[in-house]
Amino acid sequence: MFDAAVSELASRQQGLVSSAQLYRLGLTKRMVHTRLASGGWTLEGDGVYALPSWPESWWREVWRAYLATGPDRHVAVSHETAAAIHGMTNFPRGRIVLTTRHGDHHWHGLADMRQSTDLKPEHVHLRDGLPVTTPVRTLFDLAAVAGRERLAVAVEDAHITRQCRLEELIALYEELRRPGKHGMKKLGRILAERGPGYVPPESVLERMLLKILRNAGLPKPRLQAHLPWRSALPSRCDAIYDDQRIILEADGRRWHTRVDQMSNDRRRDREALNHGYRPYRFVYEELRHDPQLVIETIVEARAA
Repeated sequence: MFDAAVSELASRQQGLVSSAQLYRLGLTKRMVHTRLASGGWTLEGDGVYALPSWPESWWREVWRAYLATGPDRHVAVSHETAAAIHGMTNFPRGRIVLTTRHGDHHWHGLADMRQSTDLKPEHVHLRDGLPVTTPVRTLFDLAAVAGRERLAVAVEDAHITRQCRLEELIALYEELRRPGKHGMKKLGRILAERGPGYVPPESVLERMLLKILRNAGLPKPRLQAHLPWRSALPSRCDAIYDDQRIILEADGRRWHTRVDQMSNDRRRDREALNHGYRPYRFVYEELRHDPQLVIETIVEARAA
């Protein structure tokens, strides 16, 4: 009876169980030692046991660290690990980070341990049974450990995919920020630059284009703007200078090599010219390897 219950629990936790969970199921220390001695279980960490034949994986490492910390300690998977679980841009699976209450100095060497005085129950949700910080809380925490560009891209992409809207992050920032809290100035600048009504670029190519314009001291165009002459059939362009009636598009190598996409692009360009707008398309190679050409083209277009 006990072994069946343990097996069912472990199957939801990558083949792992904690001593506290075993005791709640009714097992005694003697029963646990008997199974270890017989080779039926293996000791995987501080009070963590494994059933045989479970393959090693990143998820198993996360569960091992979580169970070794102890589910009763109000612990949550956080920071870079939570970002990887949420699939946030530039945060691949790797580093394992857990957050516990302030003053909890539990240490087992299986993860980077962080403490928090403001991690609330609503900042954590279950992901396949594992407590993980929510996307908005994860972005807030990343401000303390991630570089500015890396954090900005994660914030923008989370907004685009509706995983965490800018308004949510701004609200949490206003609620929890305090003098001396690490990363708050950086996050504050990122949010201030993107302010109310901000439309983030929807691709790496668009970010490259914006970076080129910013480095050249050129004004920022309006992003993801509706084409004025297509009001009945909404359609967007990457960027537009309304005053000079200049349209800027950043073309990727994959999608824009398709014949049907190229045909559609040419049709849109002809429509733009017929309505008094000048379209300028820049491909990846130009944005990546010849930004000066891009700058000179746009400067000349604005001066024409």
